[in-house]
Amino acid sequence: MNIHYQKFSSEPPYGIAEEITALHRLIFDGPGHWLEKLNRQETVLVYVALVDKCVVGYKIGYALDDQIFYSWLGGVRPDCRKLGIASELMRRQHEDLKDMGYEIVRTKTMNKWRGMLLLNIQTGFDVLKTEVDPRSQLKIVLEKKLLS
Repeated sequence: MNIHYQKFSSEPPYGIAEEITALHRLIFDGPGHWLEKLNRQETVLVYVALVDKCVVGYKIGYALDDQIFYSWLGGVRPDCRKLGIASELMRRQHEDLKDMGYEIVRTKTMNKWRGMLLLNIQTGFDVLKTEVDPRSQLKIVLEKKLLS
């Protein structure tokens, strides 16, 4: 399988955005209104993994301030998991964030997304706290210091 990666620092082209939305709905079984929130952010990064020009993974985030970047959404198509795609998307994001001068990357996950929780912990994230979101779901907040 030949995997290609692309990065966008604004809204991705329409076709890619549509594929991200469809993949987000498949993985999380929820609405795909991510573009509205993304377009309200000043500094954004969108990474995609492509196989045969189709999106099989994505990682989306935005700056909270000039030191902290929020890694907001991400996922990999179920039949493409265990190929290192999520790790590579994360690696690329963190490398770019370091180059851009960010000191911390923050993310949130839930206990039911064990694969993502474990990947975060294995790659140097620390659990910062837990919080309950507006839908009464418990979220685990994690942070990683980006060393130069």
